[in-house]
Amino acid sequence: MCGNEAILANRDPTKGDTIDSSSNFKLCTEMVEWNLQERGVLRVDNVRHNKVGDKSGGANPENYKRMVDIEYFVDIHEKKNGKWVPFVAQDVQF
Repeated sequence: MCGNEAILANRDPTKGDTIDSSSNFKLCTEMVEWNLQERGVLRVDNVRHNKVGDKSGGANPENYKRMVDIEYFVDIHEKKNGKWVPFVAQDVQF
């Protein structure tokens, strides 16, 4: 799939197609970047939690009682071009 023959198979040089227009090239490039942790890597910082509505400054208590609602906050960063930038998403599942 990532060999020269497969990457060059889907392009038409007479139409000006380059290696960048090959879907296999794009897939293989992104897959290698992800495996080498150059793309799509997330980091979590500044983890904090407390009871819902608790403003007493008692963040990150050791124990909670059962059936108590808590708030959990984290800062998520994504590695892009070797730098950590804030991760922007509409929905993050925890």
